[in-house]
Amino acid sequence: MAAKKPAPARTVLIIDVGTSSVKAALFDEAGRTLRSADAPITTAVPQPGWAEQDPAAWWKATIDAVRALAVDIQPIAITLTGSMQNVILLGRDGASVRPALLYSDARVTAAEIEAVKAQLPGDFETRIGNRAEPALCLFRLDWLLNHEIDTMTAVERVLFGAKDAVIHRMTGRAVVDPTCATTTGLLNLAERHWDATILGAIGLSLRILPDILDADALAGPLLPEPAAALGLKPGIPVYVGAGDGGATAWGTSSEQHDRPHAYLGTTGWIAATMPYSVAKPPRDAYTLAAPVGTDVIVISPFLAAGLAIDWFANVAGRPVAELYAAAEAQDANPPGALFLPYLIGERAPFSDRAVRGAFFGLDRDHAPEALAYAVLEGLAHAIRDNLDALPIEPATIALAGGVAGSLTMAHLIADVTGAKVTVPAASRIVTAYGAFRIVAPIIGLRRQGQLGGRQGQRATKSEGAANAGSRSGKASGKAEKSPAAGDETVVKPRKGRAKRAARRFAAYRQAAAHAGALAAALDPAL
Repeated sequence: MAAKKPAPARTVLIIDVGTSSVKAALFDEAGRTLRSADAPITTAVPQPGWAEQDPAAWWKATIDAVRALAVDIQPIAITLTGSMQNVILLGRDGASVRPALLYSDARVTAAEIEAVKAQLPGDFETRIGNRAEPALCLFRLDWLLNHEIDTMTAVERVLFGAKDAVIHRMTGRAVVDPTCATTTGLLNLAERHWDATILGAIGLSLRILPDILDADALAGPLLPEPAAALGLKPGIPVYVGAGDGGATAWGTSSEQHDRPHAYLGTTGWIAATMPYSVAKPPRDAYTLAAPVGTDVIVISPFLAAGLAIDWFANVAGRPVAELYAAAEAQDANPPGALFLPYLIGERAPFSDRAVRGAFFGLDRDHAPEALAYAVLEGLAHAIRDNLDALPIEPATIALAGGVAGSLTMAHLIADVTGAKVTVPAASRIVTAYGAFRIVAPIIGLRRQGQLGGRQGQRATKSEGAANAGSRSGKASGKAEKSPAAGDETVVKPRKGRAKRAARRFAAYRQAAAHAGALAAALDPAL
């Protein structure tokens, strides 16, 4: 009797449309990364404060990244993630009528924002579940309605997620996931639909907005023309996916209510998933609809994470990797210096763009190695400060982002917060893994549950080093023999450090109050 042939491998293609590159990754059904590739994207700055990208460039980079994978077995599904809070305008032919305005675009003046606020309903913030932040898409849409009326007349559809522009290319459908929709200022968060009263206030038609679908919903089959461009077969189901804020939560298993995640990139945030009734928005933090289900994700952002490390590396004239090693060597006998990471002000748990950072407790024996340790500890304090503002008591904190490569950082966060800290093996591609976890049960793969830990092992390298291949201007790809993306390093609080950590966090809070009081006196413009 002939032996049974092994079942063909089942793979899922994940596309992550970020701000600096498009990443494509092929996952097997157990969540392992088989291959990954990326292709760069450039941002145009036509005027100071403006930030634009061409959606056609997103599509070209998607083609380059997917083709670099050299897919030999067709994936059973495609899903996506990517940057949120963009303004993407499509004409009647489906092509963009102008470059997309990115989330970082700051062309709308304070006076223009105030004029829009005056038109909005009095309960606007309650409706959207957030503060009337300048970054809301609503303000850039109003700017376009006032400054580019001819352009807006030609608009057939508005999209808000970079990945949604790619989905539109693939399927012809205009969609948005709930997480991304929350960032627009047009979504009624409690009801999870576009708010007609807000739309009426700025004169925007409901007709041009995308359909709001859960991240695990089917957007449609891959059409023949885009399939040929990607080197894939037509008909592969394409799922809505999640904006990067939602995908990161699922990529770190932070959909669990007692497991927030801390993201440490250039900036940072602490985020927790919880019921709407517990969050009670609006808060002095962002509240986003979860990509699936009825929960919300509360995100408390701080402005300097990797930025603080890069700043000190530049001041010290030392490579970042060398400073990480130096800080690790200091950990056995930690120095007394204390650091406030308010290098460009702060956003949360308090908002003060004038406050500035500082070192406290310096003495003549403190060398750069001691100050490098203080910088990392200061970031751990910032995480604790933001965590305390959230209505949760975490058992575990998942750590992701470029700074996740430092085991010392993980130890400091565990000591300062009193919670276990986990570093997923997939910290570099945590958003892609999150998109995979969201769609896996829907497409018949085993449910991707809580991540499994491996104590004492080092985390992955920082994102900056891992992405070095994308800076050449060409798509780069590689085959990877990775562990399951759900594997993770687990770091527990050190009992012998609890009193020290509590004492130093109290000092951090006192120092922060002094820094706020001194901000005006230290303003160099005065």
